[in-house]
Amino acid sequence: MVIDPLLLILAFLTAVVDIIFGMGFGLTMTPILLFSGYTPKEIVPALLLSSLIGNILSSFFNHRLKNADFTFGGHLFKIVILIGAVGIAGSIAGATLNTEISNFYLGLYIGTLITGTGLFLFLNKSLVIDFSWAKIALLGLFGSFNKGISGSGFGPIITSGLLYMKISEKEAVSVQSFSELFISLVGFVTFVVYGSAVNWDLTLSLSVGVGVSAPVAAFIIKKSDGKSLRRAIAVVTIILGVATIARLIV
Repeated sequence: MVIDPLLLILAFLTAVVDIIFGMGFGLTMTPILLFSGYTPKEIVPALLLSSLIGNILSSFFNHRLKNADFTFGGHLFKIVILIGAVGIAGSIAGATLNTEISNFYLGLYIGTLITGTGLFLFLNKSLVIDFSWAKIALLGLFGSFNKGISGSGFGPIITSGLLYMKISEKEAVSVQSFSELFISLVGFVTFVVYGSAVNWDLTLSLSVGVGVSAPVAAFIIKKSDGKSLRRAIAVVTIILGVATIARLIV
């Protein structure tokens, strides 16, 4: 297997953004890889496995650096397990429905949703939603459904929803990354079971970049101010939403 230094660097940079803000890796790397000549069948498994590695390592470092307490049986750990469990079902349902809707309308839907979520988060700083396990389950189901149906949307929705439930900025991005682990794992295993060939050169290049990014991003989160991080999450969400819509037009 051969590592592409350029892809490694791009994976590192986009993964740092993804881990810090809870979104951006897949949405950014997919068009880059398509432009570089890779096919969707090569891209998706590579993104899923590299994301899985990033989810595992970022969760470890976020816990180690005390950005979030993922002690077994603790409050945040239970949130992660619930989002991850319903997330598997939601992503499968979304992927099933994917075949019935055109890519244009899927992209328009998810782009509008993400943009609106970011704008609302940026402009409305006072909304508070009372925490409940039922709401966490619905949030996980909605976020994973969007990921399954369009390939994106999980990070912005989960992160924003957790913030409105008064979960701190650092904890929200950490929980999002940890809970996405389950969806990445099931997605990759599904591709392998159905006989998809994995481009291991591409996968290794992305995985190494993502792996190296995990401790760096966790350290940046630790040093970040909560309010500044919240504003940055809103801005990044808006940018990603607009970029999703722009890709449909250009």
